[in-house]
Amino acid sequence: MHMHFVWVKFISNTPKCKSTVSPWYRSIPPVNSLILTVGTSPYTGFHYALEGGTTPPLQDVARAVANKIKSALPGWLGGGSTENMVANPEPIIRSETLSMRNGIYDSQRLGTFVAISPDRRLAALADNLGRVAVLDVNSGYIIRLFKGYRDAQCAFVQIFDTDSKKPQLTSIKEIRRAIFLIIYNPKKGLIDIRLMQRGTRVAVFTATKNGQLLYNSCGLVGAEKNYNHKKLNMPEFQCVLIDPDGKLKKFNIPFYYSLEGEHLQRSKDLHVLREIREIMKKEQLLSEESKNEIIQKATNFKTLEIRKHCMDLFIRNTNMPSDVLTSCLEIFWESVEKESLNSQVQETKNYFAKLALLIFFFRNINDDACVGMEGIVEKVCEDLKLTHTKNETNEEDETCRAFHLLEDDSCILERLLILAQENNFKEYQPRVSFVDNNTSSYKEFMSYFVFDKTSEVITLKPDIAAEKLDNLAANIFKSIIKLKDFSNLTNVVRESHIDSKEIVKLVITHVMNMSLDEINIELIENIIEILFYLCKVTEDATNINYNDISPWWQNIRDLLVEMRCPLKSMIVAMACKAVASLFEGKTTGREDAWESVTKENAKWGLLIGKLEDISVLSITLMFKGTFKGKTLPKLSVEDFNINLKYIYTRGKGSVTELIAKWLCSMGVLPEAIIANELVDLYSETDIDTDDESSESAQLFLVNSRAYVDDNQNLFKWLSLLRRQFPLSTLADYIIANMCWEYAINWQKSMQANENIKAVLHCLKHISNLHLRLGLFSIIWSTYIKHSFELTCRLVNKVGKLPKDHLCLQDLGFNSEHLKSFLQVVTQYLRDFHVCSTTAIDQEKKVIKYEKIWDESMPSLVEVAQDVKNVDNDILNLNYQISCTIYYQCHFNVKFPKALDTLFDMDYQYLIEALVGNIAQRDINMKPSGKMVNPRMKFLTKLIRAAIDTITCVNSDEANLLYNNEDCLLWMENITTLAELWNVNENFVKHQYVVGLYHMGYDTLAQTVVGSVADPEMLLVPIVAITIQRLKRNLEKCKNQPEWIVTVPPQLYKRLQNTTLDVSIPANPSLTTTMVILQILLSQVDKKMSTETSTNFQNIHLAELIVETCEVLIRRNLG
Repeated sequence: MHMHFVWVKFISNTPKCKSTVSPWYRSIPPVNSLILTVGTSPYTGFHYALEGGTTPPLQDVARAVANKIKSALPGWLGGGSTENMVANPEPIIRSETLSMRNGIYDSQRLGTFVAISPDRRLAALADNLGRVAVLDVNSGYIIRLFKGYRDAQCAFVQIFDTDSKKPQLTSIKEIRRAIFLIIYNPKKGLIDIRLMQRGTRVAVFTATKNGQLLYNSCGLVGAEKNYNHKKLNMPEFQCVLIDPDGKLKKFNIPFYYSLEGEHLQRSKDLHVLREIREIMKKEQLLSEESKNEIIQKATNFKTLEIRKHCMDLFIRNTNMPSDVLTSCLEIFWESVEKESLNSQVQETKNYFAKLALLIFFFRNINDDACVGMEGIVEKVCEDLKLTHTKNETNEEDETCRAFHLLEDDSCILERLLILAQENNFKEYQPRVSFVDNNTSSYKEFMSYFVFDKTSEVITLKPDIAAEKLDNLAANIFKSIIKLKDFSNLTNVVRESHIDSKEIVKLVITHVMNMSLDEINIELIENIIEILFYLCKVTEDATNINYNDISPWWQNIRDLLVEMRCPLKSMIVAMACKAVASLFEGKTTGREDAWESVTKENAKWGLLIGKLEDISVLSITLMFKGTFKGKTLPKLSVEDFNINLKYIYTRGKGSVTELIAKWLCSMGVLPEAIIANELVDLYSETDIDTDDESSESAQLFLVNSRAYVDDNQNLFKWLSLLRRQFPLSTLADYIIANMCWEYAINWQKSMQANENIKAVLHCLKHISNLHLRLGLFSIIWSTYIKHSFELTCRLVNKVGKLPKDHLCLQDLGFNSEHLKSFLQVVTQYLRDFHVCSTTAIDQEKKVIKYEKIWDESMPSLVEVAQDVKNVDNDILNLNYQISCTIYYQCHFNVKFPKALDTLFDMDYQYLIEALVGNIAQRDINMKPSGKMVNPRMKFLTKLIRAAIDTITCVNSDEANLLYNNEDCLLWMENITTLAELWNVNENFVKHQYVVGLYHMGYDTLAQTVVGSVADPEMLLVPIVAITIQRLKRNLEKCKNQPEWIVTVPPQLYKRLQNTTLDVSIPANPSLTTTMVILQILLSQVDKKMSTETSTNFQNIHLAELIVETCEVLIRRNLG
């Protein structure tokens, strides 16, 4: 870090002088450029040029500024003209003198030439005395001096120990390098190359006289933006020689010239390896001359490592001829045998051995003549002490042996193939790229196998990617199937010492990747024959004891369980069973073996049976139809790619779950599923029709049979599944899983309330009440409870229907969806409560599944049926809470803190207690006294809001007609809530009649007023409303004086003392008013006498009003 100081002085009137120091820091030191020169006095000089040059003195700066101001004054004062001004001459750039710090002095020596090495550490100096001196630039010492080079031209060449001429910048520090000095004598035409690390002469040879040595130490300058800067920026040719005739000649110096001993030999081998690579790059198809040259160069390798690299190079090359590869491999093997044995030699030996065996196998399965391979294979087996005996096959046995499926398996396969063709079965097909054998030779094939010295057989690598494994399987199967005689496979695999199980797995893998259109009986028989001869290689597959299970074949069965397509897994299992039976025929010839099925055969039969079931399921799930008639919401499901392992791991309910998803994707109704089950049940067995349950089932079938008849294609597949899985396809099990699927999809999109409605629809059709009750509880606690709790909290806080932005913020859906959600939840809790009260009388049914699963996690049906029963009182209170906020939001009734005001207990506790997440408290269903008035007030608002839903269809007085269906429905709901709240039913009827009479719906009020239990209490509000009606009638009367005279004085005085209520209809009917009062008075007379009544004044007033109305009607004043 350098610090520059600028001294600034200020002169004032005082005799004192003030000065300040202003330091300025820079992040890097000033750059000093070293310039090396040769000549005389000194012979070599070190000159330095400082960055920025010298700073002009302060006087020069002040003078320059003053001149500028002076020349600009005329223009500022307006007395000058730019036209008369003469342009200033260009300033003269002052040259800088280089300062020489030191030098090398020799009065008799004159330097004529200097060359700097690429790393700037060395310099070659030529002089007039025929010497070439090498200078260490950093220290300033001459470290080498070579004589006898008059008029010499010098250059440096930097060589890296790597294949690339320009190594990566990230690894440049880790790569070894060497610097060579090239000295050219133009008069003699000699070129001398010396290594600078030791100064030794590497090579000297003659060249053209009077040439010119060009030395370039700079890389690419002015490169484009797409130039790769990650590599070292070096010139393409560091040094070239120009002949007098203009030809350019480059220098090729191998790196090994800089090494000694073992490193020298390795470097020489690397150089030869590069030459072989260059030959292979130049020619795509090698000529005979190139082949011989490569083989000749391969004999020159001395190090084991380079021999191994050379074989790797041959294997990676897609165009390497087999004869060259074999010849080089034999050369390397013979050279390795001559080496003294150690760990490295043994490892390389093992590598070459496994390589030879793999090449032998590869060439044989590709039907390539293995001329010259037998010798090296025998040497390898002899050296590694591997058995090398060919299997002598019995021709008579081979000719009489038949390779075909067993009879029972053939019938099963034919049936399933017909089903697959009928349903256009298209299973998952992986992408397999079939590579031509010529292009895939050795390159990828060798990379898939393990070259492990500890194993006696060659195996595949365990971490091969699935796509690469599929390609390898495709190439090997394609090669084997082209062979004319499959019986040679046994000898080929045995001599190659490749694990036959690996080849069997590859064959199976390719069969799994084939489409069903390619699979036929002929191909299956070929597969059986191929598997038979592959299995003959090992005794583990051929020696099958009568009462034992073969571990070898068990491993193949475990592999088939995990395969993707169950149908093709079944085909392979049938082929393997046929092969195993051929081997059993030779080993199970015991006289005392009276059983017809061995353990091994039984294992194959069980596996094929399970694969048959899963194949039928897989084929069925591919059916995509349209359900005709009323449907449930159609759920989007992914394609069903199932196998036996999937069914095993997912447990007992996996088949039912898949069928439920399949049916939900088409929106099939639960009624149709039950009807199909009943149709199958009645067609299979004779059922006693006298039983009550049978009669109800037949009635249900009559009402729902149309669904089955209209969708025969769909239910044909469902009936097929019922025959394969009679327990997993019970209607209750399927519908229970459909409930779960719709609940899951509702949680994903809560705005789709149709899904939760579908849950309710499905739950109603589950006949097992304990299963239904358990599903009610599980679905509530898992999916609905949280949203319901948030909704209650929001509505209770707002006191009415929340605005859209509040709903979206807290719930994720708008206010309209909130009302729809509350409607469904209220219905859900109502059905939940009904089911909870009725399920107690029914015994639990035993849940059964097929014996595919030995042990597994419990299914949804098992979990649901074992759910602990909920507390009916808590469930009842949750239903009341749901009704309260639903009715409040539906009518948008403003009632602050409704859940806190209308219930004795905290609503949040009640919601948590329903799912058992909190300690239970004692609950009293009878409300306290302080709840009565708030509840009556709330019910009154709901009744008035329900009456507002009435619409007038015909306004003619003679034929008045109203649409009150919604009102009656809501009055039924309000009455139910009042009963749950222990509010008297008469209160609801009173408020209903008063509301109807208040709004002018007299004809509707007439139908209800007669059923009122306490007419005397109802008379008070009816009379008050009637007074308002008379006041409105007076306003509308055209002859008001006569109207006033007609009305009795005490009644008119009552009218004058009453304030007008504008909510009363403007044109009241005196006729209907009189009728309602007469009905009410007659009810009062029946209940009690007028004299004993405490409300006799209102009764007399009502009678007076009736008489007045009759007079007004008679005089046409009403």
